[in-house]
Amino acid sequence: MMSRNLSMRAKVFLKPLVLFQIIDAYDRRPKGDNQVMGTLLGRNKEDHIEITNCFTVPHKEHSENKRIDLDMTYASEVLELNMFAYPNERVLGWFCTGKSVSRSASLIHDYYVRECGERQPLHLLVDASLKNQRLSTRLYCAVEMGVPGGTKGLMFSLVPLEISSENSDLLAMRCIEKQSQQQASKQMERFAPELVQVVDATRDIQQRLDLLLRYINDVLARKKKPDNVVGRSLQAALTAVPLLDSEKFRLMFNTNLRDMLMAITLSTMIKTQLEISEKLSCMQDQ
Repeated sequence: MMSRNLSMRAKVFLKPLVLFQIIDAYDRRPKGDNQVMGTLLGRNKEDHIEITNCFTVPHKEHSENKRIDLDMTYASEVLELNMFAYPNERVLGWFCTGKSVSRSASLIHDYYVRECGERQPLHLLVDASLKNQRLSTRLYCAVEMGVPGGTKGLMFSLVPLEISSENSDLLAMRCIEKQSQQQASKQMERFAPELVQVVDATRDIQQRLDLLLRYINDVLARKKKPDNVVGRSLQAALTAVPLLDSEKFRLMFNTNLRDMLMAITLSTMIKTQLEISEKLSCMQDQ
């Protein structure tokens, strides 16, 4: 007999920040630990689930019986602190690094069943070994199996997972990608200032618009066969953008640009003031 939890139709979206947090925890894991695990946090919507945050939970591995004990006191305290900072997030399950589901996953599942309440806990498995230079990410949901009135067990079934990125996430990932493409012998440069990023983003949008206009002109000139899917996507994109004339758009862009320059100036002044105060405090100590 299978549980109804298998008929989980809600889509699950994963924020890239969660993967970076897991990779960072894996790189900083204590000496002797083969894996890291922790709690997944996020939001439950009507039609989808968003995994937006996570934190690691210390654990102890028992090699003789392949059992793992979680520090539940630490997990409860960190969860309470996280609720103060992000009151909209709830426990969605747990994550673990490795190539396959651990034998002790059923015991950990029982703990997160109590933490998740009515929702079935999710299990995110991340292979941080970067085999074939790829980060393998899989999402599971426990399914109850067994004979009625007899022995029952759990089977972890795969659940579709999509990585969701907002505009801020895409901008940060592009900066990271640009830095990672530099030669290994070359010293890593500092991230480009905000104004340079605006110029790069504007240039990228201009290139995309040129490509789009080229496609539209080719379709109108009957050099290319029109595609209904592309046409619907273009219509949805155009209707989503508010209609503004060039003068209003220029005024809005210049206003936002001035606000950004003012924020950069103030942050630079505060940074300089802090550095001066630090040097003065060091001089007084001497």
